[in-house]
Amino acid sequence: MEATILTINVGSTSIKTRLFAANLAVLALHTLDYTDHQALHQEGSDLTQQAFNNTVAGHFLPQDALALVLQSWQHWLHEANINLTAIGHRVVHGASWFDGVTLIDAKTLERLADLDAYAPLHNPFNRLGISLAMASFPALKQFAVFDTAFHRTIPDYAGRYGLPEGLSEHLDFYRYGFHGISCQHSVEASAALLNKSADDINLIILHLGGGASVTAIAQGKSIDTSMGFSPTEGVMMSSRCGDLDPMILISLQKAGHSPEQLEALINKHSGLKGVCGESDMRVILQQVTQQEPAALLALAMFCYRLKKYIGAYWAVLGEVTALVFTGGIGEHAALVRSNIVAGLEGFGVILDACANQQTETRGNRDISQANSRTKILIIQAEEERVCAKQILTYLDDESFHNSTGE
Repeated sequence: MEATILTINVGSTSIKTRLFAANLAVLALHTLDYTDHQALHQEGSDLTQQAFNNTVAGHFLPQDALALVLQSWQHWLHEANINLTAIGHRVVHGASWFDGVTLIDAKTLERLADLDAYAPLHNPFNRLGISLAMASFPALKQFAVFDTAFHRTIPDYAGRYGLPEGLSEHLDFYRYGFHGISCQHSVEASAALLNKSADDINLIILHLGGGASVTAIAQGKSIDTSMGFSPTEGVMMSSRCGDLDPMILISLQKAGHSPEQLEALINKHSGLKGVCGESDMRVILQQVTQQEPAALLALAMFCYRLKKYIGAYWAVLGEVTALVFTGGIGEHAALVRSNIVAGLEGFGVILDACANQQTETRGNRDISQANSRTKILIIQAEEERVCAKQILTYLDDESFHNSTGE
């Protein structure tokens, strides 16, 4: 029977699940958004290709929402008489402990729990998805695919912080990087769009969503990225501060703020939200059209910091094949893209303003002018597809080794 992989991506505000066939065709999908504390929004299409989009009133905790999703999958799979091959989970932080697809067992879960404190907006929810999926499908193999694994190619001179070694017995203070699954897809999709080999392209990838990062890609490999030891470092984000003078936190601590308060400050109450009181870029852009001063400042800060990272990574790479925009903001916010690339003409980056504004256009595309030396690409994020592809490759390799007795 043909392999089928269910992928589960649990976040602090949403759950994304997809069922993939062996050829990576999407057979069904179910997405839940519980950002609204008064209702649950769900959409997708079931195995009969019946689309749905509805809202369920009530307050849903993440575990409630996830239970609802898993019940749907159990029902759909039973009705279609489909036996899953495996379940894959996106996990944000794997530190240096996990560098590839990992079969989940009790020891894996124990080690993952130790990483909750370093990605508090992600790993606890990732583990919740794993735990409930294992309870719902106890006989199935379940795998973790890590965002940090893609960035293991970052050299030590870029990855290490200017701190003495051995400060922590638990985990090295190192630039682990995040959004790696998205970056891997962006490399592969950009190479296909440009009709080049991944080994022949240098990219600067801007993954812009609730979390935002910039990654330097040399010959298809990550060599530096803006997020670091945790997903809080780097550019300003929806509610995370990004780069910050550490003395600010020390000053706040001396003034009486607890570690818990500081953690909440830099992860949940800073960034766009801290500057203008709103974390949703769609709302901020509406306020920008009304010339709201706080929204104008937040947008300017967001784009300026991204542009600074582009300049830094350009200096590192020397030659850049393409700037890549991906993630919810990167794919859909034309004003953000145009503000970021404005003034980069001297680098050979020339935006096609009409192509940039074409909101009805879907799919991966080039929005640069024909004479632009460096291309400007929009790549649709496909993290779940990358997870499924890696797991299928892992299972194929495992099958081969077992059949040959290796």
